[in-house]
Amino acid sequence: MAEFNLLDEPWISVMTDDKGTTEEVSLKELFEHAHDYKSLAGETPTQDFAILRLLLAVLHTVFSRFDADGEQYEWVALDDNYRQTKTVDKDDDGDDYQDALLDTWRKLWEAKAFPEIVGEYLEKWRDRFYLFDSDYPFYQVTEDTLKLPGNKAKVNHISGKTIKRTLSESENKIILFSPEHDDVKNKLSKSEVARWLVLYQGITGTGDKVKFANQDKNQKLSKGWLYDLGGVYVSGENLFDTLLLNLALIHPEEQYIQVQKPIWEEDSNEKMLYRFREGRKLDNLAALYTNWSRAVTIPNDFKENQDFSVSIIKLPEIDHQNNFLELMTEWRFNKTGDNKDTFTPKKHSLNEQFWRSFGITFTPNNSAQRRPGIIEWLIYLEDKKISLKHQKFNAVSMEDDGNATSWNPINEIFDNVSFGNIISDATDGWLNSISNEVDKIKNVMDGVLWTFANDIKAIRNLNSNEFANRVKQEAYFQVDMPFRDWLSSIQPDDSKEEKIKEWRATLRTIIKKEAQKLVNSAGNRDFIGIEDGAHVKNIFTVYNRFNWKLNEHLPKEKEEESR
Repeated sequence: MAEFNLLDEPWISVMTDDKGTTEEVSLKELFEHAHDYKSLAGETPTQDFAILRLLLAVLHTVFSRFDADGEQYEWVALDDNYRQTKTVDKDDDGDDYQDALLDTWRKLWEAKAFPEIVGEYLEKWRDRFYLFDSDYPFYQVTEDTLKLPGNKAKVNHISGKTIKRTLSESENKIILFSPEHDDVKNKLSKSEVARWLVLYQGITGTGDKVKFANQDKNQKLSKGWLYDLGGVYVSGENLFDTLLLNLALIHPEEQYIQVQKPIWEEDSNEKMLYRFREGRKLDNLAALYTNWSRAVTIPNDFKENQDFSVSIIKLPEIDHQNNFLELMTEWRFNKTGDNKDTFTPKKHSLNEQFWRSFGITFTPNNSAQRRPGIIEWLIYLEDKKISLKHQKFNAVSMEDDGNATSWNPINEIFDNVSFGNIISDATDGWLNSISNEVDKIKNVMDGVLWTFANDIKAIRNLNSNEFANRVKQEAYFQVDMPFRDWLSSIQPDDSKEEKIKEWRATLRTIIKKEAQKLVNSAGNRDFIGIEDGAHVKNIFTVYNRFNWKLNEHLPKEKEEESR
């Protein structure tokens, strides 16, 4: 039984115009018309992120073997299924191969459409893209595979509402204000099953308890590789641009310029499962982008009008320490704990705007800081004089419940910043200057406004830090859009001195207004104040202190003083 082939059946949701119109398209349609679509448009940004990586796995595989005209590279040996049979000799042919890869990327960028070779490659592997199949079900293992020696396990069953990340509802915890009625929570169309399956393999949690009976005890089991990422990717004017911008054909780390091995190129379903159970260290992006966190089995008798459920068994997780194969995440340098002196993926915070981590996202690497590899790739393209124009940088993460026994998803984090063609590590480039301005905002928030609010807290005899923290968060909200607008307005040839002066004047105005709100809300206790040693602390004295510190951090320019 083979049914619902993802090459032909519509299942990927895309936005087709600026009005927000969406439609579902097949895998082959997407690559044929990527330049006609605005973006991916699934149920959630995390789902779009997972599917983006699946699409990139296809493109990394194809264009590591064929050029922009669909011609096979002379250094690459392929079998009849277009599968690469050996690694390119780096000593003899490495430089020529990398030059060819860059030339391929450049020609694709200029062509603004994918060549027919993408569809030709997919046709070679058509039998691996059936959602329901007795031999190679997509992103799944067969029941026969689970019956083989060494695979003994009692499967765990989970319902459709658990896989749906718009719900993430288990059988034990019911959502009080659910966006869906109980009668339909577990009902999914085949296209929904395909989309949510791709995300589920990346963001799973640990609420399920079943593992293989003979699982290596030294292997840490996965909650989904994407779950731990502070995802970062760049998007362009349309879906084609987005795919190309994130297609790092030349990995920034030379050790990872390897044969691409997406999961569907394994010889059998048994070998697919073995690859994950073995837990070997990955060395290529196609394998990373098609990684599984669970051995999943979907019933062959699934009907769209019936409740959906799947059987799952835990698989080992990917090594997190210094795993710089991963391009699309922020990184944290760990000074303590099990990961001491190593980098591990850093998740985004729900309460912090993406631009507040500008330094670790965009500024050059050092011993305790490392930016996402996808940023390194874009800077490499700029250094090769390839104009990328205006770009939008996206941050995506899934917040968990903090419970190590479940790691249940509770919130999705998505944010972005946009700016022009200013990605460069040149000494006169913008990245360090912008990072310094972000640090300036943080210093003003913590050292000036928060201190002022904390003084008022003391005058009012408030026990909690909630008051001062709320004032700071409101100020960040007021700063947010003006800073994004300023960032987006920067052009490569703008005067740094003038643009920075312009922003600091705006910041000063915002902080003054936020402080004035507190003064305007002052009551009798604030006017009377409290004894502070030999002095009296009241709204007037702390406001004077606020102004002094603000002038220290953000001195008035001469033109401001003359107004």
